[in-house]
Amino acid sequence: MKILVCIKQVPDKDAKLVLDASGSGIVETQVSWEVNEPDRFALETGLRLREARGDGEVIACTIGPERARKALQSALAMGCDRAIHLVDPDFQNGDPMANARALAAVAGKEEAELVLCGSRSDDAGYGQTPMLLAGLLERPAAFLTIGVSLEGETLEVVRELEATRQETFNLELPAVLSIQSGISDVRYTSLKGIMAAKKKPVVQPSPAELGLSVENLGSKGSRLTVLGMAPPTKSSQCEFIEGDPATAAKDLFEKLRRDAKVF
Repeated sequence: MKILVCIKQVPDKDAKLVLDASGSGIVETQVSWEVNEPDRFALETGLRLREARGDGEVIACTIGPERARKALQSALAMGCDRAIHLVDPDFQNGDPMANARALAAVAGKEEAELVLCGSRSDDAGYGQTPMLLAGLLERPAAFLTIGVSLEGETLEVVRELEATRQETFNLELPAVLSIQSGISDVRYTSLKGIMAAKKKPVVQPSPAELGLSVENLGSKGSRLTVLGMAPPTKSSQCEFIEGDPATAAKDLFEKLRRDAKVF
C-alpha cells in the first residue's frame, strides 16, 4: 500500500518574525525552519500503518523552495521511504486550492491509496488543503482524525468533535485523512535514520511532468491574496502595586472595585 504524507516547512515556533518591505510576508533569511507540528503526527501515523500492515511504502511530499528539502530529510530520517519535492517556482506561494491541485496530481500519479495531512499549518492556519485535496481526488475524507487503524481495505477512523465527544466510523480506501496533533507519540529520529535518509531518493517533478498547467498553480492559480500582515497590538498592560502588604492589598481592592468592577 502506498501512503502519501503531505508536509510543510514552517517558521520555528520561537522564531522572531520580521515583516518584509511589502508588508505581506516575512523576512525568511532571519528565520529558522521546522516541519509543521501537525504534519509530524501525520508522518507518524503513516509509518505506524505501514508497520502494522507489514509492507507498503510511505512517501513524503512538500511544496516549497530549496530550503524545504530539509523538511523532507527530517521525514526520511523518521522512516519514510522516499520523498517528492515540488520546488519549481510555479508551485510556490499558492493558496489552499492551488496547493491542493498540485498535491492531488502527485497522489494521482503515485496511485497512493491513502493520503495523510496535518490538520492545519502553524503559519497560515487555514486548515483547508486536506478537504480540498479529497474533493479533487473524489475520495472520502475525515477531518481532525485522532485515531486510525486498517483492516484490509477499510479504515476505522476516530474523529474529534466538540465538547470532548468523538465519532467512530469506517472509510473505504482510497481515502484522505486530516490528522490532529496528539494522535500518538511522535518518534525521535535516530543517528541511523539520519544517515539512511541521505541515501533515499528525493525527486523534483515539474508541473508538466504532473500534467498540470502553471496557470492553475502557485500565485497564478490562487483566488486568495494576502493584502497585508501586522503584528498583534497589545490590549493590556501590567501594573505593579508597590508598598507594604496592607497598603498594597487596599490599593488592589480599590482597583478591582473601581476599574475592573468585580466587586
